Amino acid sequence: MTQQILLASLFILFLQKWLFENTLVYKQYDQVKDILRQMNSLVLVNYYNNRNHFSSYRSFRFDLSKSQVQLNETYCNQSDTFKFYHPDIVLKDIHTTRDTDDLTQEIVQSISFIKITNYTEGKIKNKSVVPEVLTIPFNYYDSYLTKTNTGLSAMCLFQKHNHMRGRQQLAYKNELLNNYYLYVDRLKKMPEICSTNVTYIPKSYRLWLKDECSAFFEYINTPEYEQKFQKQGPQFISKLGLEVHRGAGITMLFQKETQQLIKEYQNGQNCGQISKYVIAQKYINNPYLFKGHKIEFRIYFIIASTYPLIVYAYDSSLIRRCATPFDKFSLEKSSHVCNTAIVKKKIEGQDLDEDKQFFISWKLDYLQELLLKQKKIKSKKWLEEYLYPKIHTTIQHLIMSTQHFFDIDSKLSEFFGVDFMLTDDLQIYVLEVNSNPQLLKTTPERVVQNTKLVKDILEIQVAYLRSKYVRLRSLIKSFLANQPTIQKFEKDFKEAYKDKLEPEFPISSNNLFRKIVDKNLKDSKAYNDLIQTKCIL
Repeated sequence: MTQQILLASLFILFLQKWLFENTLVYKQYDQVKDILRQMNSLVLVNYYNNRNHFSSYRSFRFDLSKSQVQLNETYCNQSDTFKFYHPDIVLKDIHTTRDTDDLTQEIVQSISFIKITNYTEGKIKNKSVVPEVLTIPFNYYDSYLTKTNTGLSAMCLFQKHNHMRGRQQLAYKNELLNNYYLYVDRLKKMPEICSTNVTYIPKSYRLWLKDECSAFFEYINTPEYEQKFQKQGPQFISKLGLEVHRGAGITMLFQKETQQLIKEYQNGQNCGQISKYVIAQKYINNPYLFKGHKIEFRIYFIIASTYPLIVYAYDSSLIRRCATPFDKFSLEKSSHVCNTAIVKKKIEGQDLDEDKQFFISWKLDYLQELLLKQKKIKSKKWLEEYLYPKIHTTIQHLIMSTQHFFDIDSKLSEFFGVDFMLTDDLQIYVLEVNSNPQLLKTTPERVVQNTKLVKDILEIQVAYLRSKYVRLRSLIKSFLANQPTIQKFEKDFKEAYKDKLEPEFPISSNNLFRKIVDKNLKDSKAYNDLIQTKCIL
């Protein structure tokens, strides 16, 4: 009986405390709105390094649900305030959306509590169709970044976005190469060990730069080049920079193609006069072969946050093989480039079962098994002790070479796919980096794996959003009770706004992403001890 009385008393005390706190908060509704408005202002003022990219227009057109809609500059304050008073929207539900009709949209709609209605333009005049409950915009287009005002009409405090400005520094081939060479130059000024293994991009000439362009044409006119060409086949491929993917813009420099390039550049006389982003890159002619075919493998990774920098890499990898057998003298592009679009074009009209042959596996374990059978490796721990660390270190270097372009904000993230090639001597090279990579329905297996992939990404986004929401909500309540100084307000907000997982929101053990960068940690620990402290920029 005594125990029951004690429990009843504790319950009454808890109820009184809850009623007092929540009554106080509701009485201070306008103050809550004001605090949230100030927090959004702090983010825009303090965490964005390229603010000139933001629209100065107070109204804009936004393609969210295949219709043009108009948002207003009070949206974020309304949305954030509504979520503050209704925690379950963030802590228990998933409110996400997708703006294109694709596999990702199907996956997103299967787990979301909202679905954006396709309004006609006449019905939505001067009205926003974006609900206040939206927490995880998982859009294909990045209109939130380019056509909105952060913290006002979109990019709200209690949202997590799957895009970030600066992604082109990884995804555009010309920018990737520019950043790579600048990064290598910086590493050369550091201890020698820092630049020893940063060789993940083959020797390349940027033909829009006069000196490199001249050096390239000078080299291909030497007897040494001619001898290598006759014995080994093409020595270079050309690539177009900017946002050119799916195998487009890639040309094998056989004799005909080389002569066309020589004609266009007048054998180097036009160097410095042609601004087109053309890259002449050393062709790797010793690829590891699977059943006589060249293979590539794609590793997905996400920048989960830029405040601080947090990155996850996916354990499963799509291994693809080229459509035709490898022959370094072959004029068939499908013998050299294994991109899905090129494979599909090559086998167009064939039985779909044939298609399955070109997507070998979603597990790098399969590659390890092949190498063990072929006695190219001896250890069954080769994957964990060699390949994964090499892949992860390469991704870390890719990010370190471009991180200064990223806006610093815990509401930002980005999804990438980096294509690697494995050589016969088991070295790896980066072929290209794709932002916002397409997730296709090419085979039933790919549908299953892509579904898992998207859900794993969303789980990470949701976990970080919920963690931050709990910290900020608690901080707002504290501010209401204590009325801090401006200095303390800014200091406490800065710390609470940093992305980190709270214990009550762990990533599930069956999530296939593993963390490879976490700048909440210090020195080499931030990079899983794969990069030495003295080599971190």
